[in-house]
Amino acid sequence: MPAPVLAKPTASATLPAVPEALLIAETHHAEQGQHITPGQLKGRLRVTLPLATTAHAQLSA
Repeated sequence: MPAPVLAKPTASATLPAVPEALLIAETHHAEQGQHITPGQLKGRLRVTLPLATTAHAQLSA
């Protein structure tokens, strides 16, 4: 019997934990009075812009 084929990791598999992104977004809003942008989230999470944009979209859903 052949070994099972493993799926390739997707961008969401490497996303930081959403609770971490949520905490960062809530803290930013409390301190700045504005919602965080994907670019700002990128810097705080230290991830690429596509990953930050995906995390931002999940927070905004």
